[in-house]
Formats: sequence, C-alpha cells, structure tokens
Amino acid sequence: MKQEERNLPLSMVTLIFGGLSIPLAFARHLVSLGMVLAVLSLIFGYWGKGKHARHVLRYTAISAKRAQIGFFLAAIGTGCALVMWALWATNMLL
Repeated sequence: MKQEERNLPLSMVTLIFGGLSIPLAFARHLVSLGMVLAVLSLIFGYWGKGKHARHVLRYTAISAKRAQIGFFLAAIGTGCALVMWALWATNMLL
C-alpha cells in the first residue's frame, strides 16, 4: 500500500513568517513583531524538520525545501531583529 505524498504541515507559514521577519526587523516600531514571527517560524521549521525526518516519503520535496528556506530566513530575521533592538536600546539610531 503506497502512501500518498502531501505537503509538510505549516511549510508555507514558515516561509511567509520567515520572509516577513526580515523587513519587519528594520521597521521602527515593528521590531518586536518581526522577532515574534521569526521565532514562530523557527519553531515551525524545526517541528517540520522533525516530521520530515521521521516520514521521509510521506511529504513532498518541494514543501520540505519551502520549510528549509523559511527556517533559514527566520534565522536571518532573528539576527536582524536582535541587532536592531540593540541599536535602538543604545540610542545609536535616533
């Protein structure tokens, strides 16, 4: 009995949240929103990696790649948000 391939859960959400976290990290009052989206995307991406590792043949390769890219973008967004928070906290940006 062959399993049908389906998309990895939350792979598109991981990609969108990860992608949105980068520009929001550079918006003045939306740094915290960017950080929240980045952390959520990291959590969803890590969870998706675990599901994909356990059931390799169940999920499509495209959705796994989408989750991987979202996870990478979220890592960049987290770094950008932390740097911007530090710059705002030290009054380097006025």
